[in-house]
Amino acid sequence: MSETGNVSTYFEPDPSHASDPSDVVAGCMECEADAVLFDERALPTAFFDLSSGVAGELLHKLSVYRIRLAAVVPDPSIHSERFREFARESNAGRQFRFFPTREAAVAWLESGS
Repeated sequence: MSETGNVSTYFEPDPSHASDPSDVVAGCMECEADAVLFDERALPTAFFDLSSGVAGELLHKLSVYRIRLAAVVPDPSIHSERFREFARESNAGRQFRFFPTREAAVAWLESGS
């Protein structure tokens, strides 16, 4: 978890465990975090297969609790075209974004925008 002044507090799940959506929300609530930072390694493989419903379930739960998501996905081109489209569309919004570096993801989370 990180907190800096007036910026967002974010929760970062342990990358050695693929967290289910309820665990992610619970972790955010326990830390009083309004955002979550995922490294690509912490996301289950099924997250990148949009037909699995894993990404949809996670993002739905986060949106219900108004928790923002920043995910570090350095090379989206290794994933399906559908995922790349999904990432582009998400990056146009304010709640879920994908970043090539951890530094960019943290900067967005800390900006609160």
